[in-house]
Amino acid sequence: MPNECRVSPVKRVSIFCKDLEKSLALYRDILGMVVIEDKTVSGPFIGKLINLPQCTMRIVYLSADPSLDAGLIGLFYITEPKMPVLPPPTQGTVHWGQSSFVLGTDKGDEIYADLVKAGYTFLTPPTPYPKHNDDAYMKAGIYTEIIFYDPDGLAVSLLGYKPLPPK
Repeated sequence: MPNECRVSPVKRVSIFCKDLEKSLALYRDILGMVVIEDKTVSGPFIGKLINLPQCTMRIVYLSADPSLDAGLIGLFYITEPKMPVLPPPTQGTVHWGQSSFVLGTDKGDEIYADLVKAGYTFLTPPTPYPKHNDDAYMKAGIYTEIIFYDPDGLAVSLLGYKPLPPK
């Protein structure tokens, strides 16, 4: 049986936020993503989607490129019913089952300074690493990665790229 992909590229990353304004301060204000939709939905139909009898939820979709129908960040804030407060995920090391997502940037230094100023916690400060050979997925160059935690403890990676200096 041939190996055939049965899904599209990632449409959206959904984040259930405990504080929507803090999440917007990161994704919209620091990272510069564009709000493409901001709505509140309510009732049993939306509750059923997340296994609640009913709920009221504010949903904000953001995009780095609004012309694309993929790669959205969806911030979901449930106002009714009151949601339980869970312990935050472990920070400072990776662990099995941990999720993260990677965003490309050529403004890593600026974003890093803004994140430090705003008091974000980092798994990895800006860390450059050379890749000397092209392969099918990543070309040769100097990659710089920053991994930090968003307001809900989700690991977010920023990946920068520069070509290798001429020999």
